[in-house]
Amino acid sequence: MDALQRISTGIELLEGGYTVEWTPSRETEPGVHTMPYPNYDRRLMEALWGASELVGTDVNYTERVDEVRELSVPGMTREQLSTFLTWVQRSERFCDGAIDGFVKDGRVLQALRRAVELGIDTSDRAQPEG
Repeated sequence: MDALQRISTGIELLEGGYTVEWTPSRETEPGVHTMPYPNYDRRLMEALWGASELVGTDVNYTERVDEVRELSVPGMTREQLSTFLTWVQRSERFCDGAIDGFVKDGRVLQALRRAVELGIDTSDRAQPEG
């Protein structure tokens, strides 16, 4: 499945009312408790990876995240969307449930839609003959 197909599958998932399921805290031994953590649907994660394939990964996203933090996702440029998507995905590394927050506020769905728009713009351009 190519990137656009994975993104489309993720869009369908989110438009269908997907909510992130959480594994609750549990006691593993007396006095030792695990923290709750999200169980993201594979289709959501593959859609995010597909979107990053289309717009690229911003390896210096920490230097630019403040520029995109409050921007409207549907109007982002390719570079801004790259920064945003990298921030979304990397945030999960440092805070369990970060992606869930972006799903709940609608920005993941907006980002996937914008990645499709930008990906189609790129694929519709005439390719140089070689």
